[in-house]
Amino acid sequence: MGESSFAQTAPSLVALGYSPLPIMPNSKTPGTDSPMKNWQEWCRKAPPPNAIAGWSRYADCGVGVACGIGLICIDIDFEPAMDALLAMLPLSNVQKKGRKGISLFYRGNTDAIRSRNFRTPDRVGLVDLLAEGKQTVLPPSIHPETGEPYYWWTDDTLLDVRLDQLTELPDDIAERIGEALKPYGYDPQADRRALGQGDVSSCMPDVPRSGLSVYRRANDDALMNLDSWVPSLYLYKCRRKPGGYSAVATWRSSGAGRARELRKRNLHIVRDGIQDFGDGRTYTPVDLVMAALDIDKSAALNWLLGKLPQEPLILLRK
Repeated sequence: MGESSFAQTAPSLVALGYSPLPIMPNSKTPGTDSPMKNWQEWCRKAPPPNAIAGWSRYADCGVGVACGIGLICIDIDFEPAMDALLAMLPLSNVQKKGRKGISLFYRGNTDAIRSRNFRTPDRVGLVDLLAEGKQTVLPPSIHPETGEPYYWWTDDTLLDVRLDQLTELPDDIAERIGEALKPYGYDPQADRRALGQGDVSSCMPDVPRSGLSVYRRANDDALMNLDSWVPSLYLYKCRRKPGGYSAVATWRSSGAGRARELRKRNLHIVRDGIQDFGDGRTYTPVDLVMAALDIDKSAALNWLLGKLPQEPLILLRK
């Protein structure tokens, strides 16, 4: 049996200043035979040699790289905007391809440049700006949808270019991407409202300006409308129960060391709240979407809003 994609590439990635991650077979999720807990810590420091050696023992793992510590990836999925974006962006000397679009690697100030998902108001994905807290899958991992390997689009790759040799991005790159995407339906004002950065009270009838944030409203509405979004998460062993649902929280390992198929439905999702009785953690609906889909907070909010009724119930707490 040959070495995994992770074992083949991780030593070179570490030597060149990157933080490699094992990727579960047939997925885009960091982990070996189960999802990795707290993988985001490797966005701030490189994994130590003993971690690399341990992950390398899993024969079927793909390889990913944690963004952060200066590494940024711009993932362009919306092909109609490709030419406009490539004309605006600095030329990336390292690029990769998967099922569609293209991923461009850069270095930059990841204290100033933050992860961001650019979407149209009807939530069509345009561009993902991946910085600290995000990761991306690398060649020669197998794409879970196509069954074919990811591949490098440039002669240079992350396996032979140091982090400090990547093209540098300006600190205002998010704003520049937003401007370039306006002709393709991106609305910066709507995006700021969704992120809770603007005056959201104008789009929230019956709520005073000092009232609930967009996240609070979404969480409250989601708890009152579980059937509209919980089934769409496709949680493992998800089953209806009185007042809601129960499922297995596969993004964390079993505290008792059980195989996935033997794990109990410790995750309870009811109108009174969401709790994983296996580790005691409580979730808001947005938190649960983030964990289940491995996406950031703004993307989780947009996903949840897309599932809720058009005129959701507004629940005010005394």
